[in-house]
Amino acid sequence: MNRTYIGIIILLFFLSSCGTETTIPKDPNEITLTTSDEINLTAKYYETNAGYNAVLLLHMVGGDKYEYDTLLPTIMKNSYSALALDFRGHGNSDLNYTTFTESDWQKIIIDVQTGIDFLESNGYTQITVIGASIGANAALKHAVQDTRIDNLILISAGEEYHGLNALDYAPFYDRPILVIASMDDKDAAIAATKIYNAVNTEQKEIKLYQTGGHGTNLLITQEDLPAIIGTWLYNYY
Repeated sequence: MNRTYIGIIILLFFLSSCGTETTIPKDPNEITLTTSDEINLTAKYYETNAGYNAVLLLHMVGGDKYEYDTLLPTIMKNSYSALALDFRGHGNSDLNYTTFTESDWQKIIIDVQTGIDFLESNGYTQITVIGASIGANAALKHAVQDTRIDNLILISAGEEYHGLNALDYAPFYDRPILVIASMDDKDAAIAATKIYNAVNTEQKEIKLYQTGGHGTNLLITQEDLPAIIGTWLYNYY
């Protein structure tokens, strides 16, 4: 066996060994949070040097923390830190949402609280929650009982998602709120109008698009929406 042939064998062995040991680097922004009922939630945390302002991002059913990637540049540009959660049963968090009962869905409120607890523990005193679809309903329900939430942005909230009835909570909400929906998402547009009329605050706005779809899809189909959200955040901080 000549030296060239031996060298090729050694090289192939080395490359093969390297391949088996290769790992994908962990996203430096990804963290794990544990809820009060011992569920591990994955999240992405983007910290700025701005101090006290942060946004908690809550996704739709079947979605994950990446739904807000198109909005993050606007949030970061305005020097807000951001925490994008994977609800229980979603993304890389514990459990599987496809097996959830109505009782299980109610527990995503615990996930919202866990996100707020994390932001508070990191020194944030001005917290906005942005929720889409069921994330919007969960945000509204928790905000009624948690005054650490200073501001809400609801995208395609529904009158009711999996037992989370927004109209039951809306009359008890008394802080700034921006409600967003699309007219081609009829149920969400009707719910947006009802929520807007029901909340107990004068610091409220509603934005209804003619088209654009449901939930975080609006962040893609309506190019002006990230800027509108950015302006709303700026005006209330």
